[in-house]
Amino acid sequence: MQIRLENLKRNYGGLHAVDGVSLTIPSNTVFGIIGKSGAGKSTLVRLISMLEKPDEGEVYYDDKRVDNLDKKSLIQERRKIGMIFQTFNLFSSRNAQGNIAYPMEICGMDKGHIKKRCAELLELVGLEGRGDAPISTLSGGQKQRVAIARALATNPDILFCDEATSALDPQTTRSILQLIKDIQKKMNLTVVMITHQMEVVRDACDYVAVLDAGKVVEQASVQQIFANPKSPVTKDFLSSLTNVRESVVRWSQDGGHYTLRFRGSKTDAPILSTVSAETGAVFNIRAAGVQNVSGEEMGVMVCDIGPDTETAKKAISNLIEKGIIVEEDSNE
Repeated sequence: MQIRLENLKRNYGGLHAVDGVSLTIPSNTVFGIIGKSGAGKSTLVRLISMLEKPDEGEVYYDDKRVDNLDKKSLIQERRKIGMIFQTFNLFSSRNAQGNIAYPMEICGMDKGHIKKRCAELLELVGLEGRGDAPISTLSGGQKQRVAIARALATNPDILFCDEATSALDPQTTRSILQLIKDIQKKMNLTVVMITHQMEVVRDACDYVAVLDAGKVVEQASVQQIFANPKSPVTKDFLSSLTNVRESVVRWSQDGGHYTLRFRGSKTDAPILSTVSAETGAVFNIRAAGVQNVSGEEMGVMVCDIGPDTETAKKAISNLIEKGIIVEEDSNE
């Protein structure tokens, strides 16, 4: 199911939490919405999922407008969506199967169908045989798997993930993201992931919109964002990966006037050696590494270029001619 947002606005007093957001979220994809704390992510997902009404603007599921529905129609439309949260929101008084069954019970489904569906979902999320397990006995990752199964209980068309991995350790996060990707493909879901972690965008999403102060400042495929980020906010998110991922290592905290971005086969080519031979430039590398983004290798390098300004300019022109993105840090 495609989701289309047209000029959404939501204010709380003088705070413009969502300020004129227009987006198209393609069907059958994993779409990330990333922003820092206070950027408006949670408000936006509440508007998209019909938990709140916008002050202005329109929300469409495929070609159907859904932000202005009456109460009865709204309840019916909400059954097409599932939601998972950072805090799991499970009932401690129910076991794993009881939590998964809850939305089906609310819909008045047959007990036999509910039992069969619970077994299917427990298997789907890797918890077969754990239906009777009390919630208190499950790990954080297992609790999130139960929450995912519950969100899928009524066969939704859309799955919203609101900071769904923020409370998990890195290894568990990777397993949950892989599970969501696998489920998305099996069920042809449209998945909307709200996050402040660029690792989640890189490892799980097909497309991403970057939110800042209630506005979309950049949107593109994840590969395009990593290969050629435009906004300062996006560049800041990407720079944080340099410090936290094993694949991108910084060994010098000093310098680093330029950031070079390599895509695909260019990550394996001897480009710096070639440019140095052609221009006489010298490169002092401060950080470098390669990451896999949606199946494509993306390289990043932080460096200084010398020995003088004129040679550096020639080297930069040469790099750009060879298809390398060059960003200059104006703060250096």
